[in-house]
Amino acid sequence: MRDEAEDESLVSRSDKKRARRVREDALSRLTKELVSLSDGTLSRLGLDEGLVDAIRDARLIKSARAKDRQLRVVRGLLRDGEWGAVASRLETLLLHGKAPPKGVEPSPEEGAARQWAVRLMGEGALALDALIALRPSADRRHLRDLIRNATHGSPESRKRAEAKLAEVIRLLLR
Repeated sequence: MRDEAEDESLVSRSDKKRARRVREDALSRLTKELVSLSDGTLSRLGLDEGLVDAIRDARLIKSARAKDRQLRVVRGLLRDGEWGAVASRLETLLLHGKAPPKGVEPSPEEGAARQWAVRLMGEGALALDALIALRPSADRRHLRDLIRNATHGSPESRKRAEAKLAEVIRLLLR
């Protein structure tokens, strides 16, 4: 097996750039979904007060440039925190009409699965190799198909495929 330093040297700048872009796209989608929520729905997510204030500020801004700046602030707050867990709580809320109770966080596998899904879509084969090394029982072909579905197609089908990929990864991480 190659060690981490060798793997890092094999990654091109364009691969790193693509991985960052995919992660930022996921964070951008999450930010837009959070900003579009009502105050009641937002409060049921149990987010940090600083993040909730930044989201509310973004809603109030009318200027397109200023709103974009504020969305970047929200995205930065998500990036610094456990954004995978926030995405998981939001998905649960949208699917079932209620978020897990306050104080009950999603399992660590759920947040990690969301982050692994984004990593797989961005880094491709290297991230898939890392996941297979972590869980050798994983079916590489099935995961590759899920990754391909999550990166191609209409936005709606990509979102469904990304959720399915995250679910498969969550089951793998158990």
